[in-house]
Amino acid sequence: MTDTLTSLRDARQREDLHAMSIEARRLNEAAPDLKGGWGEVAQIALDAGDTLAAVAAAGRLMEALPDSPDARLWMVAALSEAEDFAGAIQTLQPLYDADPRDGALSRRLGFLLLDGGAAETAEQAFRQALAADGRDALAWEGLSRAKTFASGDDDLALMEEARLGYDETVPAEQRGILSYAIAKAYEDLGELDIAARRAAEGAAFYRASAPFDTAYHEAGVGHILSVFDETLKGAGQGVGADDDRPVFIIAPPGAGARWVARTLAAGEGAFALPRGNGLFWMSGAALGDHSLEAMKAALTTPGEDNAVSIVGRNYLSYAGEWAGEAVRIIDPATLNELTAGTIGMALPKARFIRIRRDPRDLAWSVFKHRYRKARHWTYHASDIAKILALHDRLCARWETLFGDRMTTVSYENLASDPATVIGELARFAGTDPAAAAARASETAGPLLSDPPGQAERIGPRFETLEAALQREGLV
Repeated sequence: MTDTLTSLRDARQREDLHAMSIEARRLNEAAPDLKGGWGEVAQIALDAGDTLAAVAAAGRLMEALPDSPDARLWMVAALSEAEDFAGAIQTLQPLYDADPRDGALSRRLGFLLLDGGAAETAEQAFRQALAADGRDALAWEGLSRAKTFASGDDDLALMEEARLGYDETVPAEQRGILSYAIAKAYEDLGELDIAARRAAEGAAFYRASAPFDTAYHEAGVGHILSVFDETLKGAGQGVGADDDRPVFIIAPPGAGARWVARTLAAGEGAFALPRGNGLFWMSGAALGDHSLEAMKAALTTPGEDNAVSIVGRNYLSYAGEWAGEAVRIIDPATLNELTAGTIGMALPKARFIRIRRDPRDLAWSVFKHRYRKARHWTYHASDIAKILALHDRLCARWETLFGDRMTTVSYENLASDPATVIGELARFAGTDPAAAAARASETAGPLLSDPPGQAERIGPRFETLEAALQREGLV
């Protein structure tokens, strides 16, 4: 097995995401007898950002170990990354049916149901998990997200009781999770001062164990800006892949990117990729040295060996596997603000939608939320302000470089008139305006649950965030 996996492991050691994908796919195609080693293939494919290769590897694992619960759980994890929640639930169901009192399985089923939009059924699953262990912080978090709290709610009293019952033997992460869950409950009740207190408590539990290197991130953004300077305006025409299907959404967390992507793709002929996809990040490995000189050299290399064109073709190949015959591919990936420069060169007909949000509301939305996929900068006011400021610097450069290929919409306008604003965005993106507007009217719940104007109602506990935003010039 070691020899069989050597090339895949070497690619991982080099941190060459595209090579990791290629090697994982090669193994999937060759189907050697790896037995439990298919789990490693699935993990490396996930690390690369190649979710479909991970699903295929998990399938090989289930074939090799048909009676293994772990093999089935690998498939659940891979399908969840693909946002195929129905498939993940179907895969998990036999394990759950065999032991419905297993709290961990009940909790996992609950999150799949919740992510798939079945909040009421998810609530039942989380209650089963809590029946097995009333101190299960993740189950409380799921239940808190699945319901809306009302005055005198017994669940809030039970969460507070569990919080007070946690002692120093309980890991800080678990204590933080419960604090965030309680914050959401108080927010439902309109008690924003207490909600802010609990959110700050949750963040404090995380900060010590999950520091974020803002200086490193700032240096990385500075490098990107040095590479994609204004002399590259209009670059990529006649060099990159000639395809107008991709539309990239650039937005920080808390700005509705996933909702916008799914809504724009409501009509026939459009497909929305998952928010967590890493397809372009993975495809960009072919560029190698990302310096201004290397970029200009790549842009002047003739023929199909041009690295910029190769990156574009790689991305289109990966995205096409997801989107099939779709004539528009909506990509809301979380890394788009970092990769937009390369995207613009490699796909010179691609369009961009930027979502902006009032920085005070945005900072509060980020701070109050515990992200299940770690965003360690969200636990400290100074880090939040710094990252949001860097995001704005990047977007300003992309607006300069891409001109009318890029449009900007405000979260506030989306929330106040979702159907009209989404219809306008659909016309820009080249998707069906009527279908998008209808979907917007039907599914505006995520915007209504995180409305504009929240920061004004928090009170004195917002002062730390306010000061951080002022230091970065955001307010």
